[in-house]
Amino acid sequence: MTKSYAPEQVIEKVTSLTPERLSYFERLQIISPVQTSDGPRYRTLDIRRITLLCELTDDFEVNEDALVIIMSLLDQLHGTRSRLEQVVQALGDEPSEVKLRVSRRLHEVGAAD
Repeated sequence: MTKSYAPEQVIEKVTSLTPERLSYFERLQIISPVQTSDGPRYRTLDIRRITLLCELTDDFEVNEDALVIIMSLLDQLHGTRSRLEQVVQALGDEPSEVKLRVSRRLHEVGAAD
């Protein structure tokens, strides 16, 4: 089971986070807690995102618009990586001939770039 954290626990874990700042990230819709019967809960991934957001705003003075764009790009990259891992896994289940054919084709496409 995935561990989840209450807002107070997240604020304890991320030293530069305040309740107001957490609300701000939620209003920007770049952090979305899971709503439970015990209130909002954050996953470990959310804590990593919040830490990154705090670092971007504190250390690099990234503004609101840029934060939204950066997080959107990271989400897209993560989705693409997950999809690529699925493709690799599916290819791993194919016969050797298929793997060889795909490998050759990828080499041809890479050489054309």
